[in-house]
Amino acid sequence: MCLSPRRAFRGIILRLCIVSLNVYRTLAVSNSTTPPTNLPPAIPSVFTVEASIIIDAPIDTVWTILLDFPKYPDWNPFVRAQVVTDDFYIPTQDQKVAENLRLIITSQIPPLTPPVTASSLGNPLDEHITRENITHYQPELYRVAWQDLSLDALIQAERWSALSVFVDQSGDVMTFYESREQYNGVLADTVQDLEGAGLVEGFQAQAATLKARAEAQ
Repeated sequence: MCLSPRRAFRGIILRLCIVSLNVYRTLAVSNSTTPPTNLPPAIPSVFTVEASIIIDAPIDTVWTILLDFPKYPDWNPFVRAQVVTDDFYIPTQDQKVAENLRLIITSQIPPLTPPVTASSLGNPLDEHITRENITHYQPELYRVAWQDLSLDALIQAERWSALSVFVDQSGDVMTFYESREQYNGVLADTVQDLEGAGLVEGFQAQAATLKARAEAQ
């Protein structure tokens, strides 16, 4: 079907308005004691792991640290390595995030005791390696997500991370970090029983050390 120039122009304007509204929602300030969420709506799930924290640092500083995967071993006690790859799991040269690139993630569940460095030794019995797909990369909204592909037929897990600007009651401008992973599938209950507590510790440890790293810069 061919649209008239006027209708096509209206469609372009509408899309621009929607994008502008979404960006405004991301950057909108709040003087509430509870920051508004910037995560997408949650889906029904067997169980959910999540963490959030207020960071006294500019949002772009936190965003840069969050996406600088090669430096995760220097500070992250939960995700000890996160490598961007192509479809064949060959690491990309620039390690930049883009939708439908793959990730090889090495986690410690439960996490190491912070602070950590790249030379910190992990427990081999607690090491988990997953292969994941970057499902969403929305820099204009400060949101990113990836989904586990390792046992896709048995468990579905997608992790979202999001940032937003938050103005506290004193008028100080902060960054609100949120991360949430939802689990479904026939093995979801088993994962919850075996690793649920360790995953919660890991999410909380990553949030706390992200805060410490951002506020130190």
